[in-house]
Amino acid sequence: MRFFITGERNAGKSYLVERVKALAKFTGFETRFDENLVELHINFFGGNSFLIGCRDNGRLRIVEEGFVSATRLLGTMEIPSDHILIMDEIGFLEEDSPEFQQAVVSALRRARHCLCVLRKGNFSFIGHLKASMGIGSIEITPENREEVYSRIAREIEKERAYLPSPGGDEGI
Repeated sequence: MRFFITGERNAGKSYLVERVKALAKFTGFETRFDENLVELHINFFGGNSFLIGCRDNGRLRIVEEGFVSATRLLGTMEIPSDHILIMDEIGFLEEDSPEFQQAVVSALRRARHCLCVLRKGNFSFIGHLKASMGIGSIEITPENREEVYSRIAREIEKERAYLPSPGGDEGI
């Protein structure tokens, strides 16, 4: 199960991710601005958080140290086969960090399941990711977000049906 979603701001992408997190085990990260919309942090679900962007005269600039730390963590993160890799979101700051781009690709290759939010726009890394990995994306809108959520929920249930039961019923 692999889903890549995009959409306009406030279309419900992160809300959809929050709802999916309630349905399955997950690992990965989310990016969030502070309350003043000045600092951008990457928050890993395991508890680590790094400052990766900061507004300077209205322009968002990369914070290299944060990307170095995030790259190291993402590149070595264990992704169990029964977990969904969540990356919310991959955006334009990654354009300035080829190492982080490689870590994203590596994580996607290691993950059996993923739900990734791709920032809408013309970004070379996202374009390369789509082309090199054969990725298509679903555009979330207020009109279709329930339908997309239902589709993802059905896929999670379908995957759950293929997992062995905890009682080990093989060989009965």
